[in-house]
Amino acid sequence: WGSSDILFLRDTPEGNERIRFVAVIIGGVFFIRYWWHVKHWWQHERDYLQIKTNHRRTHRLSFFQIYASKFVLQVLGGAGAIWGCAEAVTLRHYSNTMEWRMAAMVAGSMFLIRWTFQIFAYFLYLAALWSNPSSIHMTILRWYEILVVELILEVFGAVGAVWGFSEIVTLRNPETTKIWRPIAIGVGAIFLVRWIFHLINFIQSERESVAAKSQVQAGETRSEEVEDSEVADLQLKETTDTELIETT
Repeated sequence: WGSSDILFLRDTPEGNERIRFVAVIIGGVFFIRYWWHVKHWWQHERDYLQIKTNHRRTHRLSFFQIYASKFVLQVLGGAGAIWGCAEAVTLRHYSNTMEWRMAAMVAGSMFLIRWTFQIFAYFLYLAALWSNPSSIHMTILRWYEILVVELILEVFGAVGAVWGFSEIVTLRNPETTKIWRPIAIGVGAIFLVRWIFHLINFIQSERESVAAKSQVQAGETRSEEVEDSEVADLQLKETTDTELIETT
């Protein structure tokens, strides 16, 4: 809904109704998908499904379902989150629409690049990039995910989702805007608190990971020092034995 507005697809009444119909259909599909996930989660005793034994490239239907969903929720949703949230909190208005349109497009492009790399990772391309979680680029990627991706999709996206959904189903109009604005902002505040807790847990996890890595490196250093010491003692013993033999 928000992305279609960014792309000028809702500039006419006919276009607006066409996009509303498409949005309702997509929302229905995602509701069925959500119900399916809940059903499987419950049937498997609140645990994740077992990892498939076949190679992931053979699961074409799963691939389409996963990455079509990610495209809608993360690429279009990332752009729509910026667009809708900015209007809900009264940052976007008629005089600065173009600036916010550009900001939303930049966000959408950023998530499109991320989505493309996720496909590469799914098909195990460039596997060396993802193989070492302690590498610098993987550390940067984790911080980017928590500070940028989760903030936009889960906090701004929560505000934008309530704001846009209320308009799609015609609950929000000029007369009810004052009602839906605090509702959208209230939902966003809840998700902001949730994001802060996630950030705190993430920072603690990163600290523990760095501490564990330091302990491993210290242990390896001590082991190398012990080995060097043993080698030096052996060399000294051999030298001493040689000197005794020569003296004799």
